[in-house]
Amino acid sequence: MYDPRPQGTEKASLLSSQLKRSAASKAWCLVTPAPPVKKAGMAPVLAQLVLSALGSSTSVPILHLAPSATSIAARAGCVSCKFSPAYETTQRYAAADWAKNIRTLPQSIVLKRIASPLIFNVVVTTIICAINPIFTVPRLISLPHTLLGSALGLLLVFRTNAAYDRFWEARKRWDVVTAECRNFASLACTFMTAGQALPMLSLISVFPVVLKNYLRSSQSDADEMRDLRRVRSLLAPEEAEALASVNNQPQYVLTRLRALGQGSKVAGVTEKERELMLKSVSVLGECVSACERIYNTPIPLAYSRHTSRFLVIYTSSLPLALVHSIGWITLPVVAMIVWALFGILEIGNLIEEPFSAVVDFSKLPLLPLTEVCRTIRRDVREIATFEQHARSHGVPLIQRVPKVRELPESFSELRELITSPNATNWSSSGATTSDNDSSSMIEILVDKSIDKLSGVFGLG
Repeated sequence: MYDPRPQGTEKASLLSSQLKRSAASKAWCLVTPAPPVKKAGMAPVLAQLVLSALGSSTSVPILHLAPSATSIAARAGCVSCKFSPAYETTQRYAAADWAKNIRTLPQSIVLKRIASPLIFNVVVTTIICAINPIFTVPRLISLPHTLLGSALGLLLVFRTNAAYDRFWEARKRWDVVTAECRNFASLACTFMTAGQALPMLSLISVFPVVLKNYLRSSQSDADEMRDLRRVRSLLAPEEAEALASVNNQPQYVLTRLRALGQGSKVAGVTEKERELMLKSVSVLGECVSACERIYNTPIPLAYSRHTSRFLVIYTSSLPLALVHSIGWITLPVVAMIVWALFGILEIGNLIEEPFSAVVDFSKLPLLPLTEVCRTIRRDVREIATFEQHARSHGVPLIQRVPKVRELPESFSELRELITSPNATNWSSSGATTSDNDSSSMIEILVDKSIDKLSGVFGLG
């Protein structure tokens, strides 16, 4: 918790936390409060003491801030945000995980998916190595495998890159879904009260859930029941029943959002403001179409089949080129090559379907769509309470300050200015002030005009 009045040793930690890097000079500077007049020399001395305590022997420039700016800098240094945007299922590997990766190799989902070609090639290689001392098997020169190795590598790289592009496109589309859901909720709560925007906020919270279920071909019964309970808890009973009775649920939600957006004019939402909300709905519709394109358009089958056939022939004939040179060592060599090449091919097949693919033996999804849906629901719920939360803390608001026009040169011009129909329009942007603001402005103009004219005629 931030303490605006640090005492004792907390002053040193407060100053040390205000050590900033200047964006213009790329050098370190120390942010200190603006010192009082009587103690102007104490702040630099205290700053250098803090720097010496931090172990800095160089001279560092001191940047004095006004009290308000100092308070902001102090809060930025002392208030820590405990929220992390990382999802619970996010996994990142480092070089230190090599031992764990080797230990969990038997549980690898890629190894399980390529078990059939791996066992086939191991059996073929074992037979060739066993009969070679008895019956000399035909010997193949290694030149064809050397020449075709480069072509096979290019095919595998292109296949894997094409699959990764599909995965990354799906992730970017869900990033747009997250941004537009937040944007729509923010616009709705800005143009209306949270109570008025409640039907729209409920639907925008449900949208990522129904889109996820729409794109995933199969889910466990537990996941389906969980999502069904979540939808029923977010929507009104009538809305949930209507949603369950349609086939394309994402399009139903978008249609309802458009209808509610058009009907928001009864809450005082202007046409321009409705256009902004409908624009977000249109972007969400484009994301649905893009995800459908990824789901319904796989990589051309001829490309995948040719790569698979090429790889099978290459690995099956490889023992004939190695057995006469290295004997039984051909078995582990071929097994390693088959595992590596078929593993690369299977990784491409795995990430080709980004909405239903899983990461490893833990069955975690490749795209954390459940966590994305949870994040959107949490953010929409908090956006609806931000205004009330800010007002409860007494945050500063934008204040309207009347603009004083140029004073007239005579009483007749002043009288015309006061009695004109435009006397109540003082804002440079064309906004109309209240009667109290207009009266105050008239009094200011009268007082200053009298002082100015009195000075001209020597009456002051």
